[in-house]
Amino acid sequence: MITMQEIEPIALCLATQHLFDRRFRSSFADNLLLRDRDAMLGPILVKIKRELNSMTTEAKYLEGHKIDIISNMDRILALVTRYTSVNLRTVETIVKSGKDIIRKVMTAESFDEIGNMEAMFKSQITLPVYGLFVEKSKRNR
Repeated sequence: MITMQEIEPIALCLATQHLFDRRFRSSFADNLLLRDRDAMLGPILVKIKRELNSMTTEAKYLEGHKIDIISNMDRILALVTRYTSVNLRTVETIVKSGKDIIRKVMTAESFDEIGNMEAMFKSQITLPVYGLFVEKSKRNR
């Protein structure tokens, strides 16, 4: 049986990958706005979505977005050390790549710049972490 603790690194990778998604701003709160059409939340979410997508106000959201990504990345890098017994070299590569991505996120000046890092995050963090998770799961059988 797989526990929540065991899947936490993968879950964080997937959640963080969503933050790198280029469509993040355009699809923000679409479930509540388009499908659910929540009458109470709708007007507030529409306002936020407009500000998020406006060149003049996006900066106030960008810094918080960067903090979320960096916080998740920090947690991923801490959790990936669980896999050192599986493949130390891969863990070291993930940590190095993670630090490089954090530096790039810190200096990003727009959501588009962050969106351009999605493929890098997926190939250098998400997929290797998933590979280590699968390998460790096989060894624990």
